Amino acid sequence: MSPAGYVAIDLGAQSGRVLLGEFTATGLQLEEISRFPNSPVEIDGVLCWDGPALFTAAMNGLASVVERGVSVSGVAVDTWGVDYGLVDGSGELIAPLRHYRAASPDIMINARTRVSKREAYARTGIEESSINTCFQLIRDQELGLLDQPCTMLLMPDLWTFWLTGEFGAERTIASTTAMMDRRSGKWAIDLIERWGIPSTILPALQASGTYVGETQPGITTQLKSATPLPVFRSGGHDTASAFAAVVDGTRPTAVISCGTWALAGCLSDTPILTEEGQDLGFTNEEGVDGRLLIMRNLSGTWLLDECLRHWAADRSITDVIAFRNELIGAVRLDGVNVGDVIDPGDSSLLQPGDMPERIRSLYAQVTGRPLPSDPVAIVALILRSLAHAFAQAIHGAARLTDQDLQEVVIIGGGSQIETLVELTQRAVGLPVRRGPVEATGLGSVLVQSVAAGQFASLDEAREAATHNRGK
Repeated sequence: MSPAGYVAIDLGAQSGRVLLGEFTATGLQLEEISRFPNSPVEIDGVLCWDGPALFTAAMNGLASVVERGVSVSGVAVDTWGVDYGLVDGSGELIAPLRHYRAASPDIMINARTRVSKREAYARTGIEESSINTCFQLIRDQELGLLDQPCTMLLMPDLWTFWLTGEFGAERTIASTTAMMDRRSGKWAIDLIERWGIPSTILPALQASGTYVGETQPGITTQLKSATPLPVFRSGGHDTASAFAAVVDGTRPTAVISCGTWALAGCLSDTPILTEEGQDLGFTNEEGVDGRLLIMRNLSGTWLLDECLRHWAADRSITDVIAFRNELIGAVRLDGVNVGDVIDPGDSSLLQPGDMPERIRSLYAQVTGRPLPSDPVAIVALILRSLAHAFAQAIHGAARLTDQDLQEVVIIGGGSQIETLVELTQRAVGLPVRRGPVEATGLGSVLVQSVAAGQFASLDEAREAATHNRGK
C-alpha cells in the first residue's frame, strides 16, 4: 500500500491535470497522473467550456490513482476564476458553461447605470472587466435564465458538487466574482440586486481548507473505489492555491503566476479600495489564509500561444512545441530595451484570431513605427511586454501596500521561459527565482493536508513538503 495521498484536480484555461501528492520521509512527492486538453466548443454560436468532457477526463485521472491502491486522504478542485454553471433543483445544468471570452463589453457599460464603476470597486475591490461574473450573470438575467430556481456554482464548486452533491462557494474563487463585499467578507447583496441579479442563486460562502463530504455512490462506483473518497475545498481559485505554495510570510515577496493568464502582486493584510488602486488596475482577491492577494490581472502566455497557433496553421507546422522553443531561443537579450513594449492586456488582444497582425497593428499605434512580421520579432516583443507589465504591477503593489518587497517568485508555465525570467529580472530590479511549475497543485495538496488534520498549519505542511530537500 502506498503512503496516504492527496489528489489535486487542477483545471487551467488550456489544459487540466490530475496530480497526486504523497508525503514521505524525504518530503512531498508530487506526481502528474494525467494531463488533458481543455478545448472550448461552440454551442449555438457561443464559445463554451466542454464541461462533461473535462469532468470525464478528471475522473479518469482520479480512477488511475485509485487503481494504484493509493489510500486517498483527500481530493480537491481548483480552476481559473469568474466562470460558473447554473444548476437547477435536480442538479442539472440549465445552460452550457459559457467561456469568459464570450463576455460582452456592452453589458459592463450598461451595468454602470445601476452601480457606478467607482462604487463597485470601493465595495468589492475587483477591477472592472467584461469577464467578471457579475456581468455574465446580468446577461443570464436578460436571457431569462435566472427566472427559474437555480444555483450559481463557480467552476471548482461545480466540480465539487458533481463529486459530492454539496453546494457551496469557496471563498477564494468567490472573491473573483466582483460580488463579495471586501470589508465584510460577505456577498454584497444590495449591489447584486441593484444589478438585477436574484441573490437567491448564490450558495453559502465556505472557507478554504474545509471538508465537504464523500464522493457520491455513483462517483465512487465509477472510480472503482472500495470506499468513498473524502473531498475538500482547497483554494478553489488556482492563483490562491499557487500563492499558498510559495509565500510563507517570512520575507516580503512578490509573486508572478504566469500561465495563459498572468497575475502579479503580493499579499496584504488589508484591502486596497482606493481610487489609486482602481486607476492602476489592481484587484483584491482572497488567499487561502484570509489575507488578500493585491494583484493585477495580466495577459500571460495567451499572446504567444495564439501567435503560435496562427503560424503553425499558416505554415503547416506539426511540432508546435519545437517551433515555440526555436522562436524563443532566437530572441536576443543583448542591448534589449525592455521599455519598447505594448500593453499585453489591451482589449484588442483578448479574442482569438490573427494575433500576429493584431500585435503589429497595436505596436504601430503605440510607437508610430512598423513591427516586422518576422515571428522572432513578434515573440521578442511579447516577452518584453510581459516583463514590463510584470514590473509595473510589482512596483505598484509595493507602493499601494507600503511594503519593501525583497524578491520575486515566478511560477507556472511562464517560469520555464528563461528569456522571460531574465527580462523580468531586468525590468523589476529585484532578484527573481523560479518556483515550482505545478505550484497550484502543490498548494492544493498543502491546504488539503492541513484540512485533513495531518498538519496543524500551512507553515508546518510547507516544512514537511521540503524536508531534506532544501528550501
